[in-house]
Amino acid sequence: MEKAYRLGEVEEIIAGMELMEVPDDIMESDVDYQIVISGWWVHIPELGLNLHEGVFCNYDGEEGGYLPDFAITVVKEEGQEEWIYYEQDGFLITLANYLHGKTDLEQLGQLFCFICLPDGNLTAEE
Repeated sequence: MEKAYRLGEVEEIIAGMELMEVPDDIMESDVDYQIVISGWWVHIPELGLNLHEGVFCNYDGEEGGYLPDFAITVVKEEGQEEWIYYEQDGFLITLANYLHGKTDLEQLGQLFCFICLPDGNLTAEE
């Protein structure tokens, strides 16, 4: 059964879910940095956008690998692989900044969204 959530509540709901088994994706990589995003995403049908949690990592020569630096939220258009915006903030603030103030946080928080998995399914009720 598909369950719609309010965008303003979905981050708290996700924190209580078992999504660790969903493999992460490398969104972007370079010699000095790598951006890793969640393999699951939050779909906002009204806006045609998807949100991913992510981590910006810096390369550490002493450790010989990429180490996490800070968390980000990534915005993608529905059905697209390429990112269109990312920011070091949560879902609502990142989306509000991407939309350049075209809607306020309260309105954004009331939008319906779905938590989606890479197999094409929406998550069932908690």
